[in-house]
Amino acid sequence: MKKYLKEFEHSLKVRSKPKKSDADFQRLGMRVPEVRKTLKDTSYSFYSFKRREVTEVWDQVWKTSSHFEIMSMALYFYQHEPVSKANFQKVKSWVDRVSCWGHSDDLSKIYANIVEKNPEWILPTLRKWNKSKNPWKRRQSVVSLIEYASKRKTVLPFDYLICFIENLLHDTEYYVQKGLGWTLREIYNVYPKRTLKFIESNLSNINPIAYSAATEKVKSKEKGSIV
Repeated sequence: MKKYLKEFEHSLKVRSKPKKSDADFQRLGMRVPEVRKTLKDTSYSFYSFKRREVTEVWDQVWKTSSHFEIMSMALYFYQHEPVSKANFQKVKSWVDRVSCWGHSDDLSKIYANIVEKNPEWILPTLRKWNKSKNPWKRRQSVVSLIEYASKRKTVLPFDYLICFIENLLHDTEYYVQKGLGWTLREIYNVYPKRTLKFIESNLSNINPIAYSAATEKVKSKEKGSIV
């Protein structure tokens, strides 16, 4: 595994501008487009392996790397690579190492793709995470439902989606509320009338943090009833 981590470090450090690391990660000071470009342009040695073995490498990269950007590469890879049911069992466990919104949101992109294509694999897990003691799992339980509506050909029914929201209305964690608001905004993009009615009916229950994100795309003439 050390061999592959060194490969990643070498490919990234050529373009990096190291900056002071934080408590959780070492930082190479690279912007997201630079990291994505490095991943796209580099043919790593393990790419010649069988798909199952490639997954094993990425799984270990995510679980053992101390670099924020290298961990991100595992997420970027699977945002564009089909996730098999066997691979999903590993990718599902990646939430356990999430400790920042950047990694959380990139992981949500993967989970949202699975919700759209193979919902039966992941929805039982999201229901469990919706009640988890881990705030990053609670955030995943809502953000992963859609992520961005504009990217989806199919979206779950309104009544199903809103149950995940209702369970977290009184959550005290900032990033959970941000995720809740984000998801309400995306539900609005698919079901505008029903979402506005829900917001209007729950004005006293919706946290200001969530409200700000949820109403970001609501037209001015429609906001009159929800302020």
